[in-house]
Amino acid sequence: MERAAVLRLDAEWAKVRAGRPAASPTERERMLTELISALARHAAGDLSLAARLSLRYGDLARHHFDTGRRTEALIAVDEAVRHCAEPAEHDDEHARWYARALVSQAVYLAEPLSDELGLPRYAFHPHGEQPCAEDRLAGLAAVEATHRAIAVWERLDRSDPRNREGLAQAHVFLGDRLEELGRPVDAAEWAVRAEREFHALWQAPDPAERAHAAVLEHLGDQLERRLRRCPFEGGLTQLHKRELLPERLLPLAVLAARIEGVAPEAIAQGLGLERAEVGRILRARSWRAVWRFDVRRADGRWMPLAHPWRGMDAVTDCTAEAVAADLADAFLTSADVPPPPTPWRFALWWEEEDHLDGSRVRMTSEAFGEPAREPAADPS
Repeated sequence: MERAAVLRLDAEWAKVRAGRPAASPTERERMLTELISALARHAAGDLSLAARLSLRYGDLARHHFDTGRRTEALIAVDEAVRHCAEPAEHDDEHARWYARALVSQAVYLAEPLSDELGLPRYAFHPHGEQPCAEDRLAGLAAVEATHRAIAVWERLDRSDPRNREGLAQAHVFLGDRLEELGRPVDAAEWAVRAEREFHALWQAPDPAERAHAAVLEHLGDQLERRLRRCPFEGGLTQLHKRELLPERLLPLAVLAARIEGVAPEAIAQGLGLERAEVGRILRARSWRAVWRFDVRRADGRWMPLAHPWRGMDAVTDCTAEAVAADLADAFLTSADVPPPPTPWRFALWWEEEDHLDGSRVRMTSEAFGEPAREPAADPS
């Protein structure tokens, strides 16, 4: 097939890729496979076609990933990265393609570290569930691929808004990858940096521009989730010292520290606030405590108890440990506590019920053979 015919075939695929005309997954894969084969025959020594070959390998990788074939997606995205490395050195548009291929590679590598909602799968509790060695290594490789993408964006012309937006997006992805590896403080830092970059890029985002609003809303949600997981010392305090704790989120940081058990005086000192201001925030803002008591049945499965032993309530100026202690005392003196040696367990979360590893406090019955009270080291 001649070069011109290959380019016509590529143009046909571009229409299908855009949904005009619609094509089944099987047909899309067949077209991509044929196009990649045709491009490969002409790509050697032709940087433009090599870059386009990379682009189509990237499309194939996405197709595989969307149809649940991560292994095939990783093979295809490796080819996308390989074929675009040299063209990226000679053309800014190809460099942008290269950076996006690296970000996609990172997303596919890190996929086992996220749950079905795209949220971090592991809370990295010292005694909780941990990713296997293979998945952890894949997560580290994803961070490295994202850093490589950032390096590509950083060497491009910053006066071009496409390059500034690409860099900001790469910072968002870096935060995602770090959060998946149990590093909420670092993840919060990159979310803050990305948010500032988007604001600088867009000036005042147009409310009618849905994409801008969606990005900023997403970053805001990420920041709140990550700050809830940050420890006070070495986390919230460090973000504050480095001016990476947005003023609008200072009340959330105060609340997080108090839930952790930090005294108001220490909160004020660590976050650069007046003691009276900390008191005002704690009086004005409540947090939602969510709890669940489970009893182990004869078949070994855990059964959640009904209300009031599974519920939620708004709590003001109270630590998670204090709330948990009150709930446990009430349970132990109730008619619902199971007779020995039936095991029971209890978990307390902030905001919403989640995995046990993500709880603020966990307790178990002595019959279960674990400590009576086990504070969660890395809550979410």
